Amino acid sequence: MNILGIDPGRNGALAILDTDSLQVVTHDMPVDIPGLHDLIAGLPEIRVCCLEQIHAGPQMARRTIGVMFEGFGVLKGALSWRSIPVQTVRPSVWKAALNIPADKTASRRRASEFFPDCADQWVRARDDGRAEAAMLAWYGLQFIKGKQVA
Repeated sequence: MNILGIDPGRNGALAILDTDSLQVVTHDMPVDIPGLHDLIAGLPEIRVCCLEQIHAGPQMARRTIGVMFEGFGVLKGALSWRSIPVQTVRPSVWKAALNIPADKTASRRRASEFFPDCADQWVRARDDGRAEAAMLAWYGLQFIKGKQVA
């Protein structure tokens, strides 16, 4: 069984967790819609996708908010096209459930604890989206198992 975790956004990533081997493979978020559609089309069968809910802050420009939510909608549409069930979750919820502070470096460190054999995928500081996507996939696995993670 495969679980998909997605940290959306320009610096985000997708992570596919194979629940049999507990190995995770990450992909950086494509920079354009055709790239996103190609990536989603090529995914293996996915049991569920755990997608981080985006939010807009009061300091954000309207144009930035519009682009961000448009991208989120395109992403959800591509997942729906593949008939992948989606569970959205707020960052504060999944990070608290997995004991991950808001710090991006801590996300990379925690993902390395959960997936030591896969840690080379988020070695660089800019790979925090990969680590968070991997942790979202782990959160999704716990959600499927019915554990109280939310």
